[in-house]
Amino acid sequence: MPVSPLRLAQRPTPALARLLLTGSLLAGSLLAGTAGLSPAAHAGSATASSIWNKTNALARARQQLPPGAVVTGEHCQEVEVGIGNIRYLCTVEFSPAPPVSTPSSTPTPTPTP
Repeated sequence: MPVSPLRLAQRPTPALARLLLTGSLLAGSLLAGTAGLSPAAHAGSATASSIWNKTNALARARQQLPPGAVVTGEHCQEVEVGIGNIRYLCTVEFSPAPPVSTPSSTPTPTPTP
């Protein structure tokens, strides 16, 4: 005998209850992540995440740096994205590479004594 939608709304089955709870937790963690738990990207910084560990997240952030950039700071944060599931968010701050001085094509006159 089929169960009416009204009856499902009144008392969900255990499988449906688990599905609803999982969906609510996932939606809540995504909203929390966009509401300020994740570090904001700034000029002169690169942010990356990893499910493995902080070292992996830092390596991924460093891969985004422009050539010659000088690292000025690093920080990481652990965010729980579900029961027992942690995501590592790391930001690497940097200053741009110093300008490369190139010799001018016009020779500089030398003073004669």
